[in-house]
Amino acid sequence: MGALLAFSGRLLIASLFLLSGAMKLAHHDETGDGPVVVYMAPKMDAMLNRIQHYTGVRVPLQQDHYPMLVLAAGCMELLGGVLFTLNLKLGALLLMLFLVPTSLVMHNFWELERGSPAHQIEFVNFMKNLCLFGAFLMFLNMPRQVASLKYKAH
Repeated sequence: MGALLAFSGRLLIASLFLLSGAMKLAHHDETGDGPVVVYMAPKMDAMLNRIQHYTGVRVPLQQDHYPMLVLAAGCMELLGGVLFTLNLKLGALLLMLFLVPTSLVMHNFWELERGSPAHQIEFVNFMKNLCLFGAFLMFLNMPRQVASLKYKAH
């Protein structure tokens, strides 16, 4: 029963990434007109400008590269989700690697007017990602349980 509950929990957590990754791939558009790229572009531009402002270093990333980033993110979510569901720590690591830049770029609540609906939405999404990151840290620290089959001799 414990193995079934653990698998169900991993599947429920992974479903967020599996569905999101599948949607990114389904709506992928190399021209940059896809819905995710259109939503992401101003947020990514703001992050790159912030990095340049604070460090003096311009990150060599152009908007025509954004569709490839979305494609890579979708693949990372799908692969990480499948591996995590199968109880592989690599899946948790991939999803953690996905969560860090996604949280910082896409859920930049600190840039929005405090108390506005957009601020509240992005804050909740940022915190959701932080909680998922924490769950993956816990998963990585758990002893790996391998499903075993017990055969009865007749």
